[in-house]
Amino acid sequence: MALIFGSPKNNKTREESGQDQRLGLAKDVYLAGKIKIATLEGLPGRTVQGVFGLIFSRSYSPDNAFYGLISQALDVNADAILGYRENVAFHPEGDKYYTCYGTAVRLKPLR
Repeated sequence: MALIFGSPKNNKTREESGQDQRLGLAKDVYLAGKIKIATLEGLPGRTVQGVFGLIFSRSYSPDNAFYGLISQALDVNADAILGYRENVAFHPEGDKYYTCYGTAVRLKPLR
């Protein structure tokens, strides 16, 4: 039957499994409190040292959108996301599409 239908394949591609690892790392970093996320334009008592720019992540899963955003912030070596926002788009078929976005920044170290 393998000749007709092909051999059974793993549903996940190499890229998807790599994405899962990135999301897992982002979740661990967030839960450890190593990255700050605020809806404000700044953090009280902290000064922004550098701005990397707008980052965003989209997914059909709210967790994947959120941790994807954190993963992108880690990619640019940011230690905070300011101006965090979420958006949900509803499709006529009933699907929800989540978007998370914010500004990736580097904060000055505390003395």
